[in-house]
Amino acid sequence: MKILEEFKRNIKNIPGKKTNRKIVALFFDDYGTVRVKNKDSYENLKSHGIPMDRTPFTQYDTLVSSSDLLALFDVLKSVKDKNGKNACVTAFTNVANPDFDKIRKSNFTTYFREPFTETIKKYGKEYDGVLRVWKQGIAENIFFPAYHGTEHININRFMKALKSNHHSTMLAFDNESICVPALSNEMEIPNYTTTFDVDILSENEKLKEDIVVGLDMFEEIFGFRSRLFTPGAGIYSPLLDKTLAENDIKYINTERFRYNPLGNGKYNREFIYNGKKSEVGQNYIIRNGAFEPTGKDGEKEVNQCLANIEAAFRWGAPAIISSHRMNFVGHFDKKHRDDNLTYLAMLLKLIVQKWPNVEFLNGEEMADAIF
Repeated sequence: MKILEEFKRNIKNIPGKKTNRKIVALFFDDYGTVRVKNKDSYENLKSHGIPMDRTPFTQYDTLVSSSDLLALFDVLKSVKDKNGKNACVTAFTNVANPDFDKIRKSNFTTYFREPFTETIKKYGKEYDGVLRVWKQGIAENIFFPAYHGTEHININRFMKALKSNHHSTMLAFDNESICVPALSNEMEIPNYTTTFDVDILSENEKLKEDIVVGLDMFEEIFGFRSRLFTPGAGIYSPLLDKTLAENDIKYINTERFRYNPLGNGKYNREFIYNGKKSEVGQNYIIRNGAFEPTGKDGEKEVNQCLANIEAAFRWGAPAIISSHRMNFVGHFDKKHRDDNLTYLAMLLKLIVQKWPNVEFLNGEEMADAIF
């Protein structure tokens, strides 16, 4: 098994653009999106029979508070690379969420959205000043937002579920939460979090409009255009690349074996590597390591991540480490957050010890450096 794992670590880094620099980029997904609003919502949904502990995303995930971000920033600032720069998280961000009140007032006939900066105003005292903390991280280049889609929910499937009174979806909606597991006696909504999956190809036309709205919203919130994009839950159609390019997206982070939706439940599988070009000239980016300590042996996860970084450097690839917000959120369990941050601190310390010439770059800096 160890031989097979080592083979996989190496083989995936052979194709693609090369560099002699030891670059580490941390790609953390899902910032900005709602999942489960708070402890009250969690307990209420659980009391109705929804298996909230089935996935860590409904067990731990919610909007980051000011204290969540400041705790993460402390870890990122605990190390410096060869140039004196701190570690940096590229925070793939969904800039909008469902506007639950307006959708309800429309009798579930129309989808409405709100910027995540409006959503956080409804989340209580621990979220006071959270946008200011985001911007502090941006100014210090330790927390760099990039576009993850406008929402992190498949709007068509969400609205169809509401209109058909899909029970778990309605229960979640009543608790201002999304994408919870289905009840045992009902069908799961397929690919619920895949923003860019489609049931028919014509749905891509509405997604193109949503991309324009989302990227403009991104600029309004953060003061700059995103040049880097990764689709929520990995699935999206290259038919969207032209619209992304026209709206300043230069780099697209996608799955190594990408499933391009063709509609009617069919997908075309495509092999992607670092530096492969889209038809309109964007560079694709592939992650080649992961750090997801939730529910795992933290030290083992650190060592596996280091092994992936070593394999990337062996083949002249940047080390692009994948993670998710839910690992570092403390609303439901502060020990969960703090333990995972301890392991992240351990990982970063070992990186600078093992590779003193390492460079910590945000996603756009990394892409600019190698393409």
